Amino acid sequence: MAGESAAHMILFIATILIASSVAAVMMITIEKMSIEIKNQGEYIKSILSTNFEIINDPVNIPNKTVGTNIAYIFYVKNVGDAPFAFTNETITVLIDGLIIPKQNVTTNPSVLNPGDVGELDVIASLSSGNHRITVILENGVSDSFDFTLR
Repeated sequence: MAGESAAHMILFIATILIASSVAAVMMITIEKMSIEIKNQGEYIKSILSTNFEIINDPVNIPNKTVGTNIAYIFYVKNVGDAPFAFTNETITVLIDGLIIPKQNVTTNPSVLNPGDVGELDVIASLSSGNHRITVILENGVSDSFDFTLR
């Protein structure tokens, strides 16, 4: 009888140890999931609070001469709730689907706060006619603008 009680006690202790291990693994997994959900929520919040528009007149794009090249000037307004970095390292510019090299893009200022308008100068060889510029921020938020050069 004493042997049977000892066997039951050993099985009970083993069951408690296994249940405790499973509970600890589940607790760690749930904690990791909640941290990831929090991070995803913050990322989505940053995307939703970031928004901008290119606000040029589509038939009157200003330009200036930079050395022997022509730089087209585009105005970007932060219409979101959060500031964002506005440098040639943190944005990608495409004209007619072609990526403009970073050295052909200049910005001013380097950070656009909500309501601010920044200047985007793009050196490109464009023919007269219809074109499209797309500006993409480092978090993936983008805006496109159709314009005509005469």
